[in-house]
Amino acid sequence: MKEEDIRPQDVFGRYLELAQADARDYFQDKYRFRAVACPACGTKRSRPAFDKDGFAYVFCDACHSLYNSPRPAPEMIARYYQEAPSVKFWATDFYKATEDSRREKIFIPRAAYLSDLAQRYGLARGSFLDLGCGYGTLLEEVQKTGAFAQVQGVDCSPPLAAVCRGKGFQVAEKRIEDLQPGEFQASLTASFEVLEHLFEPAAFLRGALRVMNAEGLLVVTTLTCNGFDIRVLGRHSKAVQPPYHLNLLSLEGVRLLLQRCGFEILEMETPGRLDVDIVRNALAVDASLAVAPFLRDIVQSDDEGLRQAFQDFLAAHRLSSHLRVVARPLPGN
Repeated sequence: MKEEDIRPQDVFGRYLELAQADARDYFQDKYRFRAVACPACGTKRSRPAFDKDGFAYVFCDACHSLYNSPRPAPEMIARYYQEAPSVKFWATDFYKATEDSRREKIFIPRAAYLSDLAQRYGLARGSFLDLGCGYGTLLEEVQKTGAFAQVQGVDCSPPLAAVCRGKGFQVAEKRIEDLQPGEFQASLTASFEVLEHLFEPAAFLRGALRVMNAEGLLVVTTLTCNGFDIRVLGRHSKAVQPPYHLNLLSLEGVRLLLQRCGFEILEMETPGRLDVDIVRNALAVDASLAVAPFLRDIVQSDDEGLRQAFQDFLAAHRLSSHLRVVARPLPGN
């Protein structure tokens, strides 16, 4: 898989242009920004990392997570997701341009992974809950596997929730943070690429815990600042995109976050496939980026086998920026 397969440069470039304009237009009132402790481990000690589009990013002194602080108040973020042109562009133009490719490259393999996971942990024919179900593409593909008796979702966006209901799925139209015990009894709960967007990831995870079976599993994917392309590109990484991505947590930060929210980690891996291609594409746009010569030689090599072998090495050693974690509730939670 190549970056172009799921993020065509012309469409994604237009999205980034809109996001930069939105970062300026929707977040001018910096007096409403709030300094926050590390969203991963809760430590208040941090050191400056860099600024991007008017947003300050810092490193946690304890778990070394990268996060935005001070950050927009929750009501500012809510307005952004309801009104901003970049959000609407992502939900319409971008999605339409990439739906078929993303279904093939992302959602079908993801559904197969969830089906296999349910089989391995004895959760087959239980209930599946997608936190942030969007257009319901994953719900459709998970249902096709036949692995679950129920396939359900949660999404706070009224239009997206309506789309999923139109496809025949039960969807709660609310924030995950507002879920109450008993609304769902999920055997397998999933959250894909959500934590990086949230004002308070811990509140989100505690909401997930309230609707899980005691023996159930949680699957979380997110971006990690320990990963290759983010480490190499830093503030020039497209993954560092305020106000869309506020939290780029470290591996240790994710472990501590899940632990303090009542979870035990069973599996942690970085099965990413795009790190090398992302850095290669960034250098093709701006050859002056500060990338070590040895790494530059690898990612710019014409030897596709070498590039793939290096990507496989990153994935195998938890050095990719795409993190996937499987966790379960700690006893008593």
